[in-house]
Amino acid sequence: MSRTENVDVVVVGGGPAGSTAAGLLAKAGHEVLVLERETFPRYHIGESMVSGMAPLMEELGLVAELDARFQHKSGITLRWGKDPEPWRSDFSAAFSSTGSHFTHAWHVTRSEFDELLLDNARSLGAKVHEAAQVTEVLKDESGRTTGVVYTQGGETHRATARFVVDASGQGRLLTRRLTQTSWQEDLRNVAVWSYFDSYTPLDHKDDILVEAIEGGGWVWGIPLSDTRLSMGYVLPVDKLTEETRAGRTQRDVFLDCLRRSNLAKTMVDVEALGELSTTRDWSHVCDTFHGPGWVAVGDSAAFIDPLFSSGVWLGTSGAWLAARALDAALRDEDREEASLQHFDAVYRQLFQDILAYVRFFMDPTRLREEYEERAREIGNMVTQSSRVGFISMISGVSAVADVVDFDPMNVEEVEDLMQEWDEQASGSREADGAGRGPGVATVPQGTPATP
Repeated sequence: MSRTENVDVVVVGGGPAGSTAAGLLAKAGHEVLVLERETFPRYHIGESMVSGMAPLMEELGLVAELDARFQHKSGITLRWGKDPEPWRSDFSAAFSSTGSHFTHAWHVTRSEFDELLLDNARSLGAKVHEAAQVTEVLKDESGRTTGVVYTQGGETHRATARFVVDASGQGRLLTRRLTQTSWQEDLRNVAVWSYFDSYTPLDHKDDILVEAIEGGGWVWGIPLSDTRLSMGYVLPVDKLTEETRAGRTQRDVFLDCLRRSNLAKTMVDVEALGELSTTRDWSHVCDTFHGPGWVAVGDSAAFIDPLFSSGVWLGTSGAWLAARALDAALRDEDREEASLQHFDAVYRQLFQDILAYVRFFMDPTRLREEYEERAREIGNMVTQSSRVGFISMISGVSAVADVVDFDPMNVEEVEDLMQEWDEQASGSREADGAGRGPGVATVPQGTPATP
């Protein structure tokens, strides 16, 4: 071994979730090491943020920088459901119902956004090693995770810590080894996307476009600037496989999607389609988000279909929760299990709420009022307005209080959540007789990342 470092926390992955956890823990006075396998800036998809991220960006001191560098996002324009006319939700309405001063989110260039968060973690005191590939997870005799081995510049190094945070994304470096993963069979989708350097904006030019496509799937349109538009098509992986086996290219499938759309085709010159990119958007969740000496955040813990741009919000919210739980555990080891259980329960509730709504919304044949009412019910909004409840749900605002006011040692709350989970699990077993909810497949420990 060329070098051994001993810190309070090792964070594997420098994306938004990892940078958030690292920055907040360093800000709290802990010694943190971030190991990122790539060198930033690096390209990434997932460019539209939701309003629920605003309080975290304020906590990190980044709101002014985001406002200066990136396109504002004031709402969402949808063409979805039985009503053939597009409809809109203004995100400021949800924040105003809570008395917040926030009015918008951002559309970002992820290479710049992710680098901004990682640099901010550095400025808050975290040590960051880029081009550092973790190759081994260290454990002690009791099985507790105690650190990692990584390579950088052709040399092998060791980093030991009280805790390791798995923020390694879809690679799931720790969770693939330490827990099981459940895949949402009904959300096995693939995303195909490209960029247009000229486009016609929607009536509300800062909105993201989300449109159901006849025949299956949906399309997004994200205005990254006044001249650049990200546009993608999300469809079941089986459907894309069927199309390509019939001799059609991914380009053919994407062009057909744009031509069949009602709003997307009004925004771009369809024939100006450039190079395409693809990725599998297979929704999943780990059976546990923590264990002795480790926690998981971001896509390492859970991922949901990107219908409402919830990925970065969910990952960074989980990282904020994890940072507080780890801070409590680092200050008093007797508080470790209670604080990590509470983190796990609250983070899982955020995941389950948005997953339940995505599943409901995936049926594009309902009335607009049904979507709004269901969102209000799931989000447990105190307001009587189902419309505000809808905005709060899809923008993450309904969960802001749970994250901002998270107390890792609120034992009564975690006991209530654990009891609720037991009751839900019991109901699922009675419903399908399989011990798991419908449409879920379990991947055992050690299974590769792609099922």
